[in-house]
Amino acid sequence: MPAMTRGFTLIELAVVLVILGLLSGMLITPLAARIEAHQRQLTGAMLDDIVDALTGFALLHGRLPCPSLEADPASPAYGLEHPPPCDLSAPGYLPWRSLGVPAVDAWGSARTAAASPWLGHWRYFPDPAFTHAPITLATAPAANIKINDHLGLLSTSSAPPVAVVWSTGPNHHGDGANATYSALAPTFHSGEATPAFDDQLRWIGHPLFIARLAQGGRL
Repeated sequence: MPAMTRGFTLIELAVVLVILGLLSGMLITPLAARIEAHQRQLTGAMLDDIVDALTGFALLHGRLPCPSLEADPASPAYGLEHPPPCDLSAPGYLPWRSLGVPAVDAWGSARTAAASPWLGHWRYFPDPAFTHAPITLATAPAANIKINDHLGLLSTSSAPPVAVVWSTGPNHHGDGANATYSALAPTFHSGEATPAFDDQLRWIGHPLFIARLAQGGRL
């Protein structure tokens, strides 16, 4: 008689499934970390391009753009700067169409209606003194923008920035000081990624901004 073939018991199958689950988890976690690292790198590169675009706008127009306030994607003004003088009474977004840059960060998505959430759209705050043309050597920061680092220490006490632009990261909302808004005392948070903070921020320092305008023949 032929020998009987012994199959797996339920316990043995359960053990195999547990082992496969552990192995797949070990593979997925590093993959997810690599994907997020790539997205952060991509967002950082886009922020650097945006800083260059803002400086280029100032070279062409003699001032920084105002934030974009239009919420309706069907409006011709969507993605364009709000006409000067800037309305800074409420949070604004980067005028990506005025600058010719992408509308969203690596985690963002396009909006289809006025009520759509702003997922991944760049946040933007300019010092109002630098949104009026012409900027001169005598133009001084008026908003006293403050940037805190990941330890809560002030990073820009001696040279307030002329503008700040930031990504809200994968959680799509501002963290730290970026979670609140005050046009009278603008304070922002820039730091290392942690479980409680995933924003990425760039600011344009006053001395460097003036130097670039001078190099470009605008001053």
